[in-house]
Amino acid sequence: METYKMYINGEWVVSSERKLIDVKNPATDEIIARVQSASKEDVQRATKAARTSFDSGIWSRMPPGERSNILSKVANLLEQNMDTFVNIEMKNTGKSIKQVSGYDIPYTIDNIKFICGASRIMEGKAMAEYVSDGTSAVRREPIGAVGIITPWNYPLMMIIWRAFPAIATGNSVVVKPASYTPLTAIKLAELLEKAGVPKGVFNVITGPGSSVGEELAKSKDLEMIAFTGSTEVGKRLSELGASNLKKVSLELGGKAPFIVFKDANIDAAVESAIVGGLVNNGQDCANSTRYYIHESIFDEFVSKLKNRLSKLRIGDPESMDTDMGPLISQSQRERVESYIERGKNEGGNILLGGDRPSIKGHEHGYYINPAVIYTENENSAIVKEEIFGPVFTVLKFKDYEDVIRRSNDVTYGLGSSVWTSNITTAMRATRDLRFGTVWVNEHVVVPSEMPWAGYKQSGHGASLSAYSLEEFTYIKHVYFDLTGKVRKDWYSQIFKG
Repeated sequence: METYKMYINGEWVVSSERKLIDVKNPATDEIIARVQSASKEDVQRATKAARTSFDSGIWSRMPPGERSNILSKVANLLEQNMDTFVNIEMKNTGKSIKQVSGYDIPYTIDNIKFICGASRIMEGKAMAEYVSDGTSAVRREPIGAVGIITPWNYPLMMIIWRAFPAIATGNSVVVKPASYTPLTAIKLAELLEKAGVPKGVFNVITGPGSSVGEELAKSKDLEMIAFTGSTEVGKRLSELGASNLKKVSLELGGKAPFIVFKDANIDAAVESAIVGGLVNNGQDCANSTRYYIHESIFDEFVSKLKNRLSKLRIGDPESMDTDMGPLISQSQRERVESYIERGKNEGGNILLGGDRPSIKGHEHGYYINPAVIYTENENSAIVKEEIFGPVFTVLKFKDYEDVIRRSNDVTYGLGSSVWTSNITTAMRATRDLRFGTVWVNEHVVVPSEMPWAGYKQSGHGASLSAYSLEEFTYIKHVYFDLTGKVRKDWYSQIFKG
C-alpha cells in the first residue's frame, strides 16, 4: 500500500502534523492507499508558493505559446501512462474499466489538447479610436494565485477542466482534490513536473474540505476560487471568499429534465435515458434524473425502460463486461437509499430496483440496483432535489407549456434534454428551458470546444471551451494618447488654468 505525498512548491512533502487519510476502493471497501491530511500551515505554505510563483513572472509572463508547449507535454505523458491512470482511477472511483479507459481518460486528454491550443490567443475587441484623441485596447491578464477545489466523481477530468485553463492563461494554482479520490491528482502533479512546469505553478494538497477547502477560500494569497461540487458547499465558499472579494467560479449541482414528446423516437430515447441516468454509476451533475414522458406514450416508454434496465450488468469494475459499478462510499449509498424511501413515502411507486445486489467477491462494496419510481407529486424530494445516484423518476405530462414549466421549476439549471421529431418543438424548447445546456435527441454530450455552464443555483462561470480561459483572466483597458498635446481640449471642463 502506497502512502502519497503532497506537491508544494516543486517538492514532495508530508503533512506538518503527520496525519494521514485512508483511501478506499468502493467496490471492495478495502484501503488502497493513504494520503496526507494537510494542516493549516501546509495550506498557507501552498498558497504562498502559488502567490510567489505568480509574482515572479516566470510563468505568468511567459509567452502563451511557450506555456502551451509545456502543458501539451502533459497530454503526451498522460497518453504514455494511460494504463496507470486508468487502473488508479477505476479502483479509486469504482467506475467500470470500460468507462475509464474508453471515455474518462481519452476525453481528458482531448480536454488538455484543446485548452493548450485555445490558450495561445485570447480574442477580443480590435484596437480602435473610441474617442478622437486616442486609441483603446483591451488586454486579458491572469488573475494571480487561484484555489481549485474538485469533486470525487471525475477526479482527474475535473482538475483539467478547472486547473488547466487557469495555468494555461498564466495563473498559479493550489489544487485540493476530494478526499475520496485524490490519487490521480497527485499522479498528475508528477506529469507536470516532468513536463517542466516551474515550481509553485501547480501545487496539490490533500485533506478534508471542511478544513483545507475553507482555508483556501479564506486565504489572502489567493485571488480566486474555482469550485466544482455541491450547491451548499459552493454557497459556503462564496461566503468565505467574500472576506477579500475573491472571484468565485462555481459549477454546482443539477437536476436534469429528460423530456420525451409523443412524436419522439421512443427506442432512442429509452437507450439514451439509461446512459444518461447511469453514466458514472449515476453520480453525475448532468445525469438525466426527471423523466417527463407524454401521457400517450408513458406506458410504452416505462415498459421498455424497465426491460432494458433488466439487462444491466452490475459487478466488478475491472471486468469489461460490467456496465455499472458501486457508488463512491457507504454514506453516498445510504443517501441514495434515503431518497428512494422518501420518494415512496411522498406518494411514489417503486416500479423497479432500489435494493442492494449481491455481487460475488464484492459483498462489502457500495452497490445499489438502479431504481425506477413513478410519482405524481411534483414537490417530492426525488423531483426537486439532487440525488446523485441511479434513480429514474418518471412523470407524465400533457402539453408543451405544462412540461416546460415543471422542468424549469427547480433551483438548478445545468443540463437538460428534449426528445422530439418536430423541429419547431425542439427550437422552442431550447429557447424556453432555463438550463446551461439543452440537448436535442441526445443527453450528456459535452465536446471540449463547447462551454459547460449553469443557470440559477447550478453556479456561474464556464468549464471547457474558450470561455473557460476567460474565466481566469482580468480585463484591462489600455489607452494611448495620439495628440501629443500638453493640454487636451476637454481639460477645461475640469480646470481652466
